[in-house]
Amino acid sequence: MFKVKYYFDESTLTFKRVRLVKKQKIKRIISFLFITGITAIFINILLSNYYTTPKLSKLTNNRYELITKYDLLQDKLSDVNTALKEIQHRDDYLYRTIFELEPVSSSIRLAGFGGSNRYIELEDFENSGIMIETSKQIDAITNQLVVQSKSFDVVIEYAKNKELMLACIPAIQPVAIKDFDRISDYFGQRSDPFNNQPTMHYGMDFTGPEGSEVFVTGDGVVVEAGHSLFGYGNRITIDHGFGYKTVYAHLQEIDVVPGQKIKRGEVIGKLGNTGRSTGNHLHYEVRMYDKPIDPINYYFNDITADEYDQMILALSKRRIPMD
Repeated sequence: MFKVKYYFDESTLTFKRVRLVKKQKIKRIISFLFITGITAIFINILLSNYYTTPKLSKLTNNRYELITKYDLLQDKLSDVNTALKEIQHRDDYLYRTIFELEPVSSSIRLAGFGGSNRYIELEDFENSGIMIETSKQIDAITNQLVVQSKSFDVVIEYAKNKELMLACIPAIQPVAIKDFDRISDYFGQRSDPFNNQPTMHYGMDFTGPEGSEVFVTGDGVVVEAGHSLFGYGNRITIDHGFGYKTVYAHLQEIDVVPGQKIKRGEVIGKLGNTGRSTGNHLHYEVRMYDKPIDPINYYFNDITADEYDQMILALSKRRIPMD
């Protein structure tokens, strides 16, 4: 391991072998091991940085290929998400508008998944960030597709029943008038006739002689027919299906009973002055999923476009609250 060294002995005039003591030997062995270790570490670092084995080279290439595929997948997911948003927009503002359905709320469309540790199995990897983000995008798109599928199921059901729906939607005036000055009050804010306080009027009021016929405005089923304790007086409520209901209030006479099926244009009662009312009139409401909406847009089977304009003009000129 070490070279043999000699020294010249002047007293004997001969060369003698150098004999190391035990301490010197240990020192030399430690020095040798230290230098050898440092050299090995240096060579390992050099080979790791500048040279690679075929196996390591293959693993490195697979890693970069996988990252590239994840990047491409994210680009495709972005394109899918854009296309999905276009479908959702058409659903909310075209298909659902045709059937007068409310748009699907963003809180439902974008509802997330439960569980804070849903992606815990993807953590602690070298590229866990891109893996988790991609998984989140896939889950979000999957959830939105499920919601969209259910929305289309509703639209398809309405489309199948379009003819029935057209017969059921309120589409005529509840009293036979062409003189729109007989419409005393409209949908919207106004002064209450009893206390002059600003209040919301949820329907339209039609004046006329006591006992004038009141017509149902669409096919449906009578769900209420009797005296109301909430100011409506004698009231009839019709369920037309498809989310629609109509209310006829302050009647002098009720000619139908709960559960009775009726057709558009049939007489259901007589105009009167019962309940919280200042004179003979019919208070008429249209409700969509139990939310009052403006009845003025639901006379399309009964009046022309010019007559509709006349009604709007009359609205702008006068309002005489009666309930």
